[in-house]
Amino acid sequence: MFDGIFVTGTDTGIGKTLITASLAWKFSKDISKICVMKPFATGISEHSNKFRSKDLAILARAINLEEKQENLNPYFYPLPCSPHMASSLLNLPPPSLEYAIEKFKLLRKKYDYLLIEGIGGIMVPLNSKHTLLDFIKLTKLEVIIIATPKLGTFNHLLLSVKICQSSDIPIKGIVVNKMPNHPSQVEAEIPIFIQDYTKLPILGVIPIMNNLKMNELTFSKISQLIDIDHSN
Repeated sequence: MFDGIFVTGTDTGIGKTLITASLAWKFSKDISKICVMKPFATGISEHSNKFRSKDLAILARAINLEEKQENLNPYFYPLPCSPHMASSLLNLPPPSLEYAIEKFKLLRKKYDYLLIEGIGGIMVPLNSKHTLLDFIKLTKLEVIIIATPKLGTFNHLLLSVKICQSSDIPIKGIVVNKMPNHPSQVEAEIPIFIQDYTKLPILGVIPIMNNLKMNELTFSKISQLIDIDHSN
C-alpha cells in the first residue's frame, strides 16, 4: 500500500530539507522501498552533475537513494526565486503540473513510501496558472507544515493552515523549527499557542543547531525530536 508525506512550510529557508531528510532517514530503517522527491527547485546554481538541486542531494543521501534525477526533480532553475518567475526571467519553459504529477505517479508505483519536499511556501507560483497548492492536491498526501517561533509566525502559519483546510488537504501536524537555545517567553510559548489555536498537533520542537551538518548523526537527533511514525 503506497503512503507518504508532503513537507511544506510557512516560508523559504525554514528547514524543510532538514525535517524531510531526517524523517526519510528514520523511516528507511523500517521501509526498504522508500523514496524522496523535490519536484520543483531553484537555486543560485546547479549543485553537481548528479544533483542539480542541493536539497535533493541531501534528501537522496539520507537514504542512499539511487534513482534518476529527472524523476526526483523534474524541474530545476538556476535562479533563487519561484519557478514561475525563474522560468520567465531565464526564458525557459515553465513547469508543467501534468508532467510533474507523471513523475510522482511513476515513483508511487516503484516505491512503498514517498516523502516530498515542497519549495518555499504553499502558494509559490509554479507557472502562470498553478501554485504548489495545486500539485499537493493532486498527490492526495497529508502535509506537515514547518514553522519557526519568529515574529509573524501566526499569520503565515494560519494562512497556510486555512488554505490547506479549504482545499481538503489533510494536515498531519506542525513542526516548530529553529527554537532558540535560550528562548524568550514568547518564543517558548508559541508551540503551545499554535496547538491551542489551530487544534493541530505539534509534532516536534527543533532547537537551532549551530554548525549544522546534514549527516546521519544530525538526522538521527532531529528524527528523535519529531513524534511521528510512518504507520500512523
